[in-house]
Amino acid sequence: MKKTLVILAVVLMVLATGCKKNKKSKALNYNDSNPIVMALSGPSSVYGTEFDYTIDVSSDYDITYTAINEHGTVISVSQDGKIHGINVGTAKVKLDNGYESKTVDVNVDLFIEPTFEFGCSPRRIRTLHGNPKNTGTVDTILVYQYIGPHGYSYACGEMDFFFHNNQYFEADVYIRPSVEYMLGQYLEDNFNFVTILGDTLSVYRNKLDPTVVCGKFASHNEWDEWCLYYIQEDQERSFASFLKNRPRSSKLRY
Repeated sequence: MKKTLVILAVVLMVLATGCKKNKKSKALNYNDSNPIVMALSGPSSVYGTEFDYTIDVSSDYDITYTAINEHGTVISVSQDGKIHGINVGTAKVKLDNGYESKTVDVNVDLFIEPTFEFGCSPRRIRTLHGNPKNTGTVDTILVYQYIGPHGYSYACGEMDFFFHNNQYFEADVYIRPSVEYMLGQYLEDNFNFVTILGDTLSVYRNKLDPTVVCGKFASHNEWDEWCLYYIQEDQERSFASFLKNRPRSSKLRY
């Protein structure tokens, strides 16, 4: 009798285990219909996966990731779901767990653009861009290195936010000279050229909001970067005097 009970218990345990195994879901849990927007990742040999975008997807079964580049090599994707931005452009990633598959659109930009919410507080900037790597004078400047959850671009060494009376009035972005040709295309796509001031400063207006002014000039610092500054038209008295008198930040390097 005891032997029979032991055998019955073992059989019940095996059946219970089998039932648990059969309860695995075949669903591929990725429900975001919006395209993934990320910036260039930079050379893997230099930055590793620091600037890659990790796809937020889950499944009870192993997922395979496949990069679909229709117009040149824009992205690659690792088998743990990290998207590496190689070139500016659009691509797709196919997700497949053996039972269900989904395709995700991916847009790779040159860099993450600063917010145009001029007049907002430093707290709002932190909400949008995270905490700065270094803070300058209180109520004057916040300095950001380009590191964030969506993979800020290796093309940029620094983003600065300037404040007056606790309100945001300017953003600067420093662009590495190695991608200056991409910067020219970015400005052509998003801004209308206005004029050149002096020998080096090119002035543009945002196509969607002409009150947003963008200036491009060679910063001639030790890295010979290009600088883009963003400001609202009515927040500066003149381009020349503003550039001459505005506060400057110390450079960050990573």
